[in-house]
Amino acid sequence: AAECPEGCPRRCPTQAEVQSDFVRSNFDIAKFWGTFYEIAFHDSTQPSAWPIKAACQRSVKSQHPGDPKNYKDLFSLNEGPGKGLNAVCDLEFNLTDKPGVFKGHWSGHSIFNPNLTDISNTVVDVGPAANGTYNWTLEFQCKEYDDPSKGIRFAALNFYHKKPVIDQWELDLMMDRLRARGLGWIAETTPGLTMVDQQKCIDQDSYPALDAKPYLCGQKAVQEQKQKHKQSLIQVETGNFTCPGFLKPICDIASSVQCVASCVPLLSECIKDTACVANLKDMGLCMAEMKRKNASADETQACLVPDDKKRSNFVYCLMDDPGCVKVPVPHSTYPACQDEQIAGDSSFNLPNVFGDWLKVKGWKKGEIVECLPCQQVKFWRYDPATPLPWPSPKPPAHTEDTYTVISSSWQEADSKGKLWPMNQTSLWGPRPGRQGFPAKEYSLGTMFGIGYKEKYTVVHDGSADSEPFLVLYACGVTKQGEYVSGLVLAKTPTISAALQDKVANILTANGFDAADWCDVDNSCAEPSEVSLII
Repeated sequence: AAECPEGCPRRCPTQAEVQSDFVRSNFDIAKFWGTFYEIAFHDSTQPSAWPIKAACQRSVKSQHPGDPKNYKDLFSLNEGPGKGLNAVCDLEFNLTDKPGVFKGHWSGHSIFNPNLTDISNTVVDVGPAANGTYNWTLEFQCKEYDDPSKGIRFAALNFYHKKPVIDQWELDLMMDRLRARGLGWIAETTPGLTMVDQQKCIDQDSYPALDAKPYLCGQKAVQEQKQKHKQSLIQVETGNFTCPGFLKPICDIASSVQCVASCVPLLSECIKDTACVANLKDMGLCMAEMKRKNASADETQACLVPDDKKRSNFVYCLMDDPGCVKVPVPHSTYPACQDEQIAGDSSFNLPNVFGDWLKVKGWKKGEIVECLPCQQVKFWRYDPATPLPWPSPKPPAHTEDTYTVISSSWQEADSKGKLWPMNQTSLWGPRPGRQGFPAKEYSLGTMFGIGYKEKYTVVHDGSADSEPFLVLYACGVTKQGEYVSGLVLAKTPTISAALQDKVANILTANGFDAADWCDVDNSCAEPSEVSLII
């Protein structure tokens, strides 16, 4: 199921299964009213990672003034640096004949988990105060797919307390009560619990008023916000752009609001596509989990799998060209570039490279992609009549006939270990001034929304041999830093022992340790149509 991949129930548990005996027998709705601060949550509708990370979540619960069978929940969250921006949601819940069990109603237009509307909300347990009210509440929401065989589609958990900052023992008590009701699984399901930063709004005195008007979400605000979003797109076209609230966290760290404005149409294209929205949501949740466990850059790359062209186009605009936001530069352990030290094969004949190849070996000290499974590489002559789609660059004018297209495909695992087909297609041609040509080549392209430039060296051209092969080396650079790469191409999924020895000698002669090169698992490699994901 969507939010319960492993170790979770196949259906939403009943009230009797999750509520404490105290709540089931003694819950008093009148003692439920008041202001509660969210201490922690597991909730895919709340933005918890780049590009929008919320803080200061608060719930103001009160009797509905016009309907005794409903109650109001004025839920707010804060986004952006400094005082930030407050989104205020006027949520409504129907009371039921079961104590502490409600039916929630809100807009289903959140990009973080779209098309959610009517959801059961159950008070799992409470912490009675000396005056008889509740110091804290544990609330659980759950929704199944329309098709029962698919299991749970949405599950959320909220730790609410009357104090914005609590001691660890109180959090531990709430967690113990949660586990006692058999709900420990939701706190441990990826991305786990997100701890809320309430100190930010305490320090900045930036909580909204207790009776604040809805803004950016909720019953009324969703229609108003849709209109504002349309207006923002018009403003982009007319050059009169004001950053909409949902993008303010990005605008606040961008080089200029107008730069962000130029990327809004690309984000709009993603939001119109349910697959792109789901991809963007999964990426954000994954990034939050990787940050929580202090993952490496290579581990974090799994958050970008599978790729989505519309998502990557928005990221490319935002982080590369024009580049509104500074790109984080992860720590690198790549060896230094040896482009000048490796002379290359001056006998390389470019037409010999055209056609289909398989990557059979990769340098383990270079990019991780080189040792991933099922690797195919295709070369064909560049045709200016059918240029590669944006944002891939075009060759300089009057040099098109010297350029080749290189298209690599492979399988890569997402953060859950599922393999997805991936593709990287780029230009491949002479370096400026034809420096070192033909042994020295140059590649330009994009991957995961970041542009790259690679200096290729044809270490050895064995394309005319009885068992054709190529040994290639590259030094690349993106806005995230420099990297190196090495690969061996052949015409078959595996190569003979004789060619293994020959390749090992070539690698050794060029300063490599042959033991540092992997054998690529091409057991799944079969000829396929090229899919341009650029």
